[in-house]
Amino acid sequence: MMRNDLPQVVVPKTYEKYTSRRVLMTGWVEGEKLSQSTESDVEELVNVGVICYLKQLLDAGFFHADPHPGNLIRTPEGKLAILDFGLVTKLTDDKKYGMIEAIAHLIHRDYPAIVKNFVKLDFIPDGVNLEPILPVLAKVFDQALEGGGAKNINFQELASDLAQITFDYPFRIPPYFALIIRAIGVLEDIALVGNPDFAIVDEAYPYIAHV
Repeated sequence: MMRNDLPQVVVPKTYEKYTSRRVLMTGWVEGEKLSQSTESDVEELVNVGVICYLKQLLDAGFFHADPHPGNLIRTPEGKLAILDFGLVTKLTDDKKYGMIEAIAHLIHRDYPAIVKNFVKLDFIPDGVNLEPILPVLAKVFDQALEGGGAKNINFQELASDLAQITFDYPFRIPPYFALIIRAIGVLEDIALVGNPDFAIVDEAYPYIAHV
């Protein structure tokens, strides 16, 4: 998918003969860490990386869950190479559409709808009374949107605030979402170095627009 849809992205060849459950053998890719490169096209490659991850997450439902700076490199040809697919995560269609809907509802501050999305996304067990949780989540979302709206949301801070709710309410952070937030956080950190105005919500808008 990434090779066909995003020619700027390089994925190393996997040697299945030498790969096992514990060992992933891939081809060697020359390059330098994207986070340490001084080339003028790095900012563009970061945006390509964000789009690539959004396509994996919201289109394919199967994504590379460990995009630390050492796994994102700029090749001598000016392409983005993504290394080490040893940690990946799958999402069902229900989870994909639920996430897209939740982001759209967050932008419009439709908190009752988000709470229902959270049931679909396994944050809240099915059958739980949602009334006590709604005002608590509304407060968290209001804080996240304060000072610039959805474009300025820090998803790592939002996830941290949501995690605090788990101590007092029937609310949990699903393992798949923890991996997603970690991946988004790494990409945001790299992107913000080159572009202080970077907003991942802008990049996700083509998906949200169809909701």
